[in-house]
Amino acid sequence: MRTAALSTLGLSVFSVTLSLASGVAAKPASAKADAGKAVPWCSPEVSELSDHTCWFDGGVPADGRRTLVVYLHGAYAATPGFQHLQQKALAIQAKHHSFTLLLPTAPRTPNGYLWPGSQVKQEEHEQAILEGIARSKAELERKQGKRFDETFVVGFSSGAYYASSLAVRSAIDVDGFIVLAGGSSWVRPAAGSNAKRAPVFVGVSAADKQTASHSRAFGGTLAALGWPRRVEERDVGHLVDWGFMARGISWLRSVSPYKPAVKTAALTIE
Repeated sequence: MRTAALSTLGLSVFSVTLSLASGVAAKPASAKADAGKAVPWCSPEVSELSDHTCWFDGGVPADGRRTLVVYLHGAYAATPGFQHLQQKALAIQAKHHSFTLLLPTAPRTPNGYLWPGSQVKQEEHEQAILEGIARSKAELERKQGKRFDETFVVGFSSGAYYASSLAVRSAIDVDGFIVLAGGSSWVRPAAGSNAKRAPVFVGVSAADKQTASHSRAFGGTLAALGWPRRVEERDVGHLVDWGFMARGISWLRSVSPYKPAVKTAALTIE
């Protein structure tokens, strides 16, 4: 039942996202919609790192910390160039909040590009997804000549359901999560698990009737688990809200294990 619900939600989110991107009613994705087209996968505002993986260097904040944000996108249509809208928006966020942005792509499905929404799909795709993120992070560190001080995962819509599952299962070693417009409240940690519990910021889009109750339920699950969390609610629709991003990044940085060096004229205290 949960898998069916997620599939239905994925289609609904896909329709909403396409409408927002194009300003017209959404149409079903065609399996051959992106075949033979010359439109680059990465928008002009970001750079290609590898096939279907983009990135953007938004700089560093005043304290010098190097933050990597792995963005798990919402549903992408197969229509060439559809993904550019989210890529452009997140590049602006990266510049505004001074972080390096990594944009991997979800597995291809008949309905577009969607992150795994069931245990079966996780088992089918998760190893390749996580290995791809790890390779991309290492490649960015080589390109920039420095290691990242902290890594956060931001999940929106389809990406929010998957990011929330990754967080509670401690399936990826990062320093925090931001989960927007969605959340998998039924996921539980593995029995007897002493894995790292990375803090989670949950943004509840109250005006989004499709996901608001799921986000609230996910926040409740984190509370019941005693998970480090911050849950905020805003009267916004199905989008990556600027307010959520600003407070989410700020909060995760405040609880991050990274501690900036405090310099004086005489010595440096780490």
